[in-house]
Amino acid sequence: MNRKGFFIVLALVAVGLLVVFGVHGCQRRADQMRAVLDSALEQNRNYIPFTSDSALLEVVEYYDRYGTPNDRLRAHYALGCVYRDLHDAPIALLTWERGIAAADTTAADCDFATLFRVYGQMASIYFRQFMPEKELEAREKLCHYALLAGDTLNYIGGLLRRNDAYLALGDTAAVFRNIEHVRHLYLERGLKAEAAQVYPSAIQIALDKHQFESAHIMMQIFEHESGLFDEEGNIVRGYERYYYNKGMYYLGVEQTDSAELQFRKLLQCESARIDAYRGLLSLYNQKYNSDSTFKYARLYEDALARYMKSTHIQSIDLSKGMYDYSNQQHIAQEQKEKAHRFQISFLLFVMLASIGILISFMWYRKKKRESEIRQKALLEKYDRAQQELEAIQKEVAILQQSPSEIGKLQSLLEEKNDKIDTLTSLIKDLQKQINDFALDTNEDLIDIVQHFQQIAYPQRITNKENGEQNVVPARAAKKSEWNQLSKAMKLNHPRFYLYTSIEHHLTSRELQVCMLSYLNFEIVEMATLLNISKQSVTNTRASVAKKLFGQEKASILNENLKNL
Repeated sequence: MNRKGFFIVLALVAVGLLVVFGVHGCQRRADQMRAVLDSALEQNRNYIPFTSDSALLEVVEYYDRYGTPNDRLRAHYALGCVYRDLHDAPIALLTWERGIAAADTTAADCDFATLFRVYGQMASIYFRQFMPEKELEAREKLCHYALLAGDTLNYIGGLLRRNDAYLALGDTAAVFRNIEHVRHLYLERGLKAEAAQVYPSAIQIALDKHQFESAHIMMQIFEHESGLFDEEGNIVRGYERYYYNKGMYYLGVEQTDSAELQFRKLLQCESARIDAYRGLLSLYNQKYNSDSTFKYARLYEDALARYMKSTHIQSIDLSKGMYDYSNQQHIAQEQKEKAHRFQISFLLFVMLASIGILISFMWYRKKKRESEIRQKALLEKYDRAQQELEAIQKEVAILQQSPSEIGKLQSLLEEKNDKIDTLTSLIKDLQKQINDFALDTNEDLIDIVQHFQQIAYPQRITNKENGEQNVVPARAAKKSEWNQLSKAMKLNHPRFYLYTSIEHHLTSRELQVCMLSYLNFEIVEMATLLNISKQSVTNTRASVAKKLFGQEKASILNENLKNL
């Protein structure tokens, strides 16, 4: 073999080795991605909350590039569950929608099982956000794909969960039709216990309509066939609210001792204590016991106030609570001659206090909206004044560049200078008004930016007493620091704040990323200041670019923000 042939053979061997190692490397990476995804799905199945999206972001990126439609669906499903546990519902919904879009529902091997689980997660979020129409739509999709997956139990369970949306929409007739349909499906399959477990919603509706005989029939089936009760008549955990319905049934048929027993059982369940107080309040109101009525009215008031503080004012449970208050007042009025005077006065006070809370909340929302409108108008006026001032100053500078003409233009210069003084005064006044919307701080933007740059990196501090150096680690910015930066941006760059906060209503996280991008912070600095991964920063920047400028490219954000 000559020298040329030797080098040819050597080159072919080298190429072969590169191919072998390249294939091996690709397979190893594929195995790593599969292991991370399987682990995340297993964690979700075991109800172990996620605390970070860092691992799955790489998995989603990998499968978006190299994966099958099923791979992309599962990866986005897992990542959406991460954002669900991080209480970022909008991002979770967006992630799941991307997974749904990636699925190929026309393929014979489509992963319908994961697809219906995605819709189940979306329906749960819509339920918590009190969006019954969207919840019902997601439940219908869940049932459709559960059938295609051959999962009959999840199909029937999905049908039953539609009752949450029907109740929120006030369609009790649909609830009864749905329950009878689901019960029939269970009985067809010999699932007698499951068929008996469908009744709680129907029992509650029947009691609300004072249809005690109908409620009693369903209660008997529920208690004797559902398998949810022990020998002593105690229900399994998670279903304790049934004690309230049973207590209200006994109260309706005037078996007050039995009613009291049920309500006191409910007292042992902390999450349902508000219903226990409500039941005992109804009980002692009916028994004309003013002392006990006073006691449980106060407890109910306190529990309801806590509930109102921790949930949205539009929630269905709050509306029901207010309805019950009205009911209690109506009952107290009918029994005015028999009940204690103080009891009636106290119930009236509770009602007025509840209405006062509602009115206060509505007033707060109205004032907040008025404040936003006023702030927008001020920022627009401030922006126009700034632009006009800059234009006049340029005109004056041009005029002053011709000394020979100044005498002729003296009157015009004086007029321009007067206008500059007027605009300067106006801008100072507007700054003061804008400042009223922000926190009380005198730090300017440069000082704040320098402070943010310092905390984004570890700092060495020398102890003056012993000369030792201590390292202060980098840290995320505090809420008060973000507020100071936001205020400074309002005053120094009103057009930026007007466009991002008023016209496009960015979220708090998006606005923070926008401000740091506008101020030329690096990705690694943003990640530290926001206490998130660099990939999350990049994703947020891309999302903001899409929202503000119509292109989902993080690279365009800085330049476009500068051109506002």
